[in-house]
Amino acid sequence: MNQVPPMVTMTIDGTKVAVPKGTTVYQAAKGAHIEIPIFCYHDRMPPLGACRMCLVKVEKMAKLQTSCTLEAADGMVVSTIAPEVKAGQEAILEFLLINHPLDCPICDKGGECPLQDQTYAFGPGRSRFIEPKRDFAKPVSLGRVLVLDRERCILCWRCVRFGEIIAGDDALKGFERGFHSEINTPFTLPVESKFIGNTIAICPVGALTAKPYRFAARPWDNQAVSSVCTLCGVGCAVDFDVRGGAITRTRARESPAVNDIWLCDLGFFGHGYVHHSERLRRPLVRQDGNLVETTWDNALDLVAHRLRAAPPSRVAMLGGARLTNEDAYVAGRFFRGVLGTNHLDHRIDTRPQSASQSVPWGMAVSIAEIDQADVILLVGCDVTEEYPVLWLRMKRAIAHGAKVIAVTPKALEIHRFVDHHLVHRYGEGAAVVRALTGSHVEDSRAGGLGGVDSAAITAAAARLGGATRALVMIGRAALEAPDGVEAAAAVRDLAARLSVPVNVMRGKGNAFGAALGGLLPDAGPGGRPLADIAGDLQQIWNRAVAPQSGMTAPEIVETGAQGGLDVLYVVAADPATDVLDHTQWKAARARLPFLVVQDAFLTQTAQVADVVLPALVAPEKDGTVSSIEGRIQRLHAAVLGPGEARQDWTIFAALAERCGAEMAYSGWEEIFDEMQALIPGLALDARMNPMGGAIGRPARTPPPPVRAEAPSADFPFVLIPGEALFARGAMSARSAAIADLAGEPWAMMHPDDAARLPVAEGDAIVLQSPHGAAAVRVKVSTAVLAGQVFLPRGYDGAAANALADAAEALTRVRAIALTPTSAGAGSGEVGRRTP
Repeated sequence: MNQVPPMVTMTIDGTKVAVPKGTTVYQAAKGAHIEIPIFCYHDRMPPLGACRMCLVKVEKMAKLQTSCTLEAADGMVVSTIAPEVKAGQEAILEFLLINHPLDCPICDKGGECPLQDQTYAFGPGRSRFIEPKRDFAKPVSLGRVLVLDRERCILCWRCVRFGEIIAGDDALKGFERGFHSEINTPFTLPVESKFIGNTIAICPVGALTAKPYRFAARPWDNQAVSSVCTLCGVGCAVDFDVRGGAITRTRARESPAVNDIWLCDLGFFGHGYVHHSERLRRPLVRQDGNLVETTWDNALDLVAHRLRAAPPSRVAMLGGARLTNEDAYVAGRFFRGVLGTNHLDHRIDTRPQSASQSVPWGMAVSIAEIDQADVILLVGCDVTEEYPVLWLRMKRAIAHGAKVIAVTPKALEIHRFVDHHLVHRYGEGAAVVRALTGSHVEDSRAGGLGGVDSAAITAAAARLGGATRALVMIGRAALEAPDGVEAAAAVRDLAARLSVPVNVMRGKGNAFGAALGGLLPDAGPGGRPLADIAGDLQQIWNRAVAPQSGMTAPEIVETGAQGGLDVLYVVAADPATDVLDHTQWKAARARLPFLVVQDAFLTQTAQVADVVLPALVAPEKDGTVSSIEGRIQRLHAAVLGPGEARQDWTIFAALAERCGAEMAYSGWEEIFDEMQALIPGLALDARMNPMGGAIGRPARTPPPPVRAEAPSADFPFVLIPGEALFARGAMSARSAAIADLAGEPWAMMHPDDAARLPVAEGDAIVLQSPHGAAAVRVKVSTAVLAGQVFLPRGYDGAAANALADAAEALTRVRAIALTPTSAGAGSGEVGRRTP
């Protein structure tokens, strides 16, 4: 039990101040609303005392003291306004300005620059320095989004310490000494970080600036609109800065319960898609084989006609995670209450045999509780690629002594912070998790259980057994694996032994909100089973709702491929890239009489649609969204949509009217009120418990897992489909900064496999399966075991689903080298027999 620290009483500028023991003088002054200037100090990092700007006078101390490092003591008397303090502050500012250029009129930091503000408030009126200033080449590009101006840098070390203490990536470092000191990247390589936008935000001068925002606006030109980032499932609080009807930048907004004050770079730089030139502006219909623009009335009339003509059993809907809660709810009401079909699902990126079909998605603990864990178990959860800001929470827990155990088919980027890293063969993770409970038999194959050494498993099990506040997370890499059902059961049993809940880290964007709104084949709003909620729905909707379960997303695609659908309606999703078997999707499209796509871009799916309806994107919408922890947050429209694009719920309301149903709403508030009548406890900032509420519950019990097959001479590599933060499909590909960060499609293989091919880092290869091919650049790393190839899913040009077969739990591939390499002469191939 935490004990309350004793209080100490001190005097600052004649004011009595009582603070807990351990508080610094600077913190005490700030709490008493007494201003002390700072540069190096940041309240999320331990004090450093490097800039000397926070000097104060303390009675009975001979010299001025740095208030950020000085602990408050009982009876201490401090002055922040003594002449000596004023002289010291002026001297520090004069010293800093000796080499600082007078770039204010052209500096992006102008108008929100602490150095600028403190020079006016605390600095001398003039400079005595007449010598030439320090001269550096400028600006220096440190990667795809970051620009460094070394002349402006005041060496406060905030950016360096952020990488060391908060992010753990050591992205920036200090080099040289004295007059030649500078900040740069190790070996002057492009910066490697998923959080570099934060260093720009905390830089007290214009030394670090963002390429996408460079010279775009002055802070007084921007209008800040508070909203939520929906590019992953964390739901970080953000401010969109808007100028002239366009978003100029995204900034983190403080939210202690969610993202604190940080964002990942996907959040900082991912808004570019909003104003992309390829945004859909008017409805499109197919005429003579081509998509041509038409009016909303014509498009809606055509869609409504085809929907009314089709039997409900032959109508299906695939939704996506880019809908708001209200969009999802109204979509569910339209398809269930107006059209009479329960064939609707948002889980389009799952396999038929996947555990994702049978476990409730979402976090059982709050995001803020991550800080308090003493042991963190990650099973198939690549946190920096899927939910990056949660890693910053974990890093804080690690700083407090937490230990990390990872059971993954690919070593995590954060591997140096992982105490027990159990990298296993893909599809064999369940056995490793079972082994952590002590209930396993040694694997007879080389390399131990699943390729993991038994001693490593024993050590990890001992660590886990000593946990008092364990945090257990299972992610997509485990749930979608061939042994995903077994892995989910093993994790559940292990968590039960530890007396902690399981956090199912599954779902992008507002996937949780899509489920909450009712886009599940067997559950209505709030995840309530149809059999339980059908009566309530009929009372509110004035329409009967069938209590029988509909088809899941994989079943919808399979039925379409068999010719069992008349109309498929796709909204805020791209099955062509998201469905795990692209070949099956193409077969479904070929036999589908009518396809409607409602989206912001002409995605691969939209390109083959019969009707395309232009929709708004998140920064253009009003409403609510739900995070991976089930938190309901307010989404504010920051800008207007392009052309005639509409919010999704308004489109469904217009279609309902054409189908003879009254479904009009005055705004998102009326929809939210209606949802509250069906979902107990629904409220802004409330957490809807995914375990208790059964959000993401299965449509039916999944089939037993498929065992991995023996390696094939023709296709010797096991494909590990996975996640890459900056490769996220339609939205990220159309954000220039994120597309640059994502780079070319790539695959990762073990050095031994690369040597046999032979290929070297960056060489071009083709991965082939019996079902398709993908051209990528190779990354050579021991992060994967020999015989395994990791391929991110989100690249449009090299989609992992082009290689997969829905009927097979495991995808096997061969690799063909396309370019000469220093690893060996000519090109080569691994996996094809010599004729």
